[in-house]
Amino acid sequence: MIAEDGDEFILGRHGLGVYVAVPEPGAVFVRALQEGCSIEEATGRASAAAGADVDGADFLDGLAAAGLLDPDTDGGPPAESDATLRPGRSIRWIEGINPRTARLFFGRLAWALYGGAAAVSVLLLVAQPALRPSYSHVWWLADPVLSILAYLPIGFALAALHEIWHWLAGRAVGVPAAFRVSRRGIFLVFETDLSQIVTINRRARYGPFLAGMAFDATILATALSLRYAHRAGAVALPAVLDRLLGVIVLYLVIGIIWQWAALFLRSDGYAVLANALRCHNLYQATVLTTKWRLWRLTADEAAELDAIGPHDRAVARWFGLVYLAGLIVMFWMVLNYGVPFALAMGGWVVANLAAFSPAYVAFWESLAVLAYLVLGYLAPAAIAWRERRLRRSGGLL
Repeated sequence: MIAEDGDEFILGRHGLGVYVAVPEPGAVFVRALQEGCSIEEATGRASAAAGADVDGADFLDGLAAAGLLDPDTDGGPPAESDATLRPGRSIRWIEGINPRTARLFFGRLAWALYGGAAAVSVLLLVAQPALRPSYSHVWWLADPVLSILAYLPIGFALAALHEIWHWLAGRAVGVPAAFRVSRRGIFLVFETDLSQIVTINRRARYGPFLAGMAFDATILATALSLRYAHRAGAVALPAVLDRLLGVIVLYLVIGIIWQWAALFLRSDGYAVLANALRCHNLYQATVLTTKWRLWRLTADEAAELDAIGPHDRAVARWFGLVYLAGLIVMFWMVLNYGVPFALAMGGWVVANLAAFSPAYVAFWESLAVLAYLVLGYLAPAAIAWRERRLRRSGGLL
């Protein structure tokens, strides 16, 4: 696959999930090979496009190092398409949704509604202090442990729908996607693989990148509006429903802040910024540049940094400060929400387990919370081990 991207071209193998950016002579070289030209003829065409001599053999070595060439081929070009996908990469199930149906959720009217929802959310949070989220909103039931257990399926559903909106947006622009459970650092997450989005125009990429937050903003505006109407006397909500809406607001506000703060975990906000800055591998460029400034790079890391495009390396020189700002915001969130919640929740769980009273429901509730917390830490480790094994076997890139 060859796709134009401004002054550069994207070479990719959909089935392998590998994409690299090359200058125009590289695209000319690959197209010549795909037309059946010899390496010498393709090199001549590329040299003419570059206005200077091009080393075709060296370029092929670079494609092989990037993983674009099959190991059982003799230096052939990247295929136009791949009929068979690698294990664990199947995306055929998304074809069941008609793109025209998906586009209904991402047309001009839909984005106007999403933008309006975001504006309403900001307005209500600024103008109505009583609606602002607090860690105490987690306790929306009289039983604090039951509050957590009862909310878990709701939280999972919201997270899944966030990713499904990415999935729908990808379908709307004709980009296949895969939905899976993965991790971000030590966090267990749902994830939508939209790697093929690099093959479309950069302006068209913003919809799929922002789709999850658009869904979050819509639900957030709905929850805040209902709570505001309840307090204004326009709507009568059961007290338990009002409190449930409060914890949903807390979850969504934290989630939206996380998307823009967790740039170091390649969040949705990172994807938007990297696309706006016209970068291809900003994450790795920033990590290596920051490490080079603070410590030193190994020979392999130095070679990897040198292989990254000059534009990405130039942006990475200052983008590290944006990463730092995100870390500060994340630290603030942990102090204001995570630590108070952990202390309060930990106190309840430890007290109930220490009493060791199986006759009481609180004991079993606390045991269930403990099991969930342990699973929350073990699952990312298990996924990391599985992904490492798949990469070694070639099933995941």
